[in-house]
Amino acid sequence: MNQQEIFTYIQKQYPTHPDTINKSGYLVTIFKNPRTAAPYAIFYQPAERTTFMEVQAEPDMIGNYIEMYHLAPAKYMDKKHWLAVPLDGSVSDSKVLDLLDMSYDLVDGQAETDGETGADR
Repeated sequence: MNQQEIFTYIQKQYPTHPDTINKSGYLVTIFKNPRTAAPYAIFYQPAERTTFMEVQAEPDMIGNYIEMYHLAPAKYMDKKHWLAVPLDGSVSDSKVLDLLDMSYDLVDGQAETDGETGADR
């Protein structure tokens, strides 16, 4: 699954639009939860290398995901809460989307614990 296919999935699944910044000579694309403005997915591609998607995960599961799916610690976000998923075909499409959905749900759930409800979701 490539970055554009994931962007299409995000546009259909969640009411979010990306912010794009130029960081160290390459583009970084950030998707944020519309209620909290907290990021749930960050995409980046170092020059001439694999594109990565950073997503949030439960801190006690980060090590398991890295080991089981050969993922990496996050590059830009807190390594205790985020991991980097290579978009080079080494992780199944379904697992990429599962991790993306989990990240969105974690960020959205933070809004609920801060007093908002998920009724408008």
